[in-house]
Amino acid sequence: MMTKYYVIHVKDESAGEYPDSYDWDNPYAPSKLRKYIRDHKEFPSFTPNLELEIYDDSEFNKINDFIFGPIKTFCISEKVKRILNTFNLPKHRYYPVKVLEPRKYLGIFKTKKEIKNPYYAFCYDSFHISNLDNCIDFDRTSITKDSMGIDKSDEVFFKNNFDHSLDLFEIRLSWMTYVSERLKESLIKEEVTGIEFSEINERKYMVDRPNPKLIW
Repeated sequence: MMTKYYVIHVKDESAGEYPDSYDWDNPYAPSKLRKYIRDHKEFPSFTPNLELEIYDDSEFNKINDFIFGPIKTFCISEKVKRILNTFNLPKHRYYPVKVLEPRKYLGIFKTKKEIKNPYYAFCYDSFHISNLDNCIDFDRTSITKDSMGIDKSDEVFFKNNFDHSLDLFEIRLSWMTYVSERLKESLIKEEVTGIEFSEINERKYMVDRPNPKLIW
C-alpha cells in the first residue's frame, strides 16, 4: 500500500549550540562519531559526549520537544523518543544530550543550568548505514550538479522495492527529512512541540536546499 509522506521541519524558536567551553578534542566528540560511521558503516560502541546550550535570546529560548541546533540528526525529548519507538525507523541510536538553559538573576548575571528532563540525539545515517540509493530509479531521475558539485535533482523516481512501511527516511538527493502520515498524525496528537510539516516539494528556500518531488 502506498504511504503518503510529508517533510518535517524543526522550528528555531527553541535553538542552541555547543557551549563555548566544549572540548572539541575529547575522544567522544561528535566528529569522532561521524568518522566512525563513515569508516565502519556502523554505529560505534562508545557513547558520544553531546551538549547543547540554549540561546538566551527570547526569540529562540523556548524549551520544546525538538530543539534546533547542531545535534545530529535531531535533539529530542523523552516524549518524542517514546513516540518514535512505536514506528518503523531506519537503523538508529539514541545518545544522551546535556542541555543547558541560560538563567538570569536581577536581569544581569547569567548562569547556565542543566535541564532535568532527559534529551537525546536521535542519530541515524542515510549515507553510510541506511542508504536508499538501491530504491531510486536513476535511469528516470535526471541529476545535475549544484555550485559545490553536489548531485541534485528536481524529481526523484523510486523503484517498486521502496519499503512503504518506513515511517521516516532521507535520501542523498534531498536535504529534507520525510515522515509518514502515520508518524505525523501521532506527533500532532501527542502535542509535540517545536516542529511543523509541509507537503513534499512545497517549500522553496532562498539558500539552495534541495526539496525535490518524490515520485513512486
